[in-house]
Amino acid sequence: MTRHLPANVTLFGHVQAKHILVVEDAPGMRLLVRHILNQGGHKPVEVDSVEAALEELERGPVDVIITDLMLPGRSGLDLLRDLAGRPDAPPVIVLTGSGEEVLREHALSLGAHAVLFKPFSRYELLDAVFAAGMSG
Repeated sequence: MTRHLPANVTLFGHVQAKHILVVEDAPGMRLLVRHILNQGGHKPVEVDSVEAALEELERGPVDVIITDLMLPGRSGLDLLRDLAGRPDAPPVIVLTGSGEEVLREHALSLGAHAVLFKPFSRYELLDAVFAAGMSG
């Protein structure tokens, strides 16, 4: 018989609920990320652009940001640049459909806490949120 872990349990253990800003322009991917985060007991807020993300951050702090790399207009890399040097900047997890190692390295050099390649598993995302929350 297969034993399934509760949705809010990761390889690291029980995950404390986090306020997470999701920056993703594709409705299907936003739905998937929201579903995974809700199952994990988190509170996602969704926006579809870097500009909307910065406006949301002005409304109040978040624990973690999950951003797509490729967005219309300004990219996830631009968001990382905007957050650089802000003492209150939350950890950022970057999602990308590109398997390009150079993009991954660039995102990490700009301060990304983690880069997940699509398709990612529910556990990969929840583990990344847990680890980012421990550092933030």
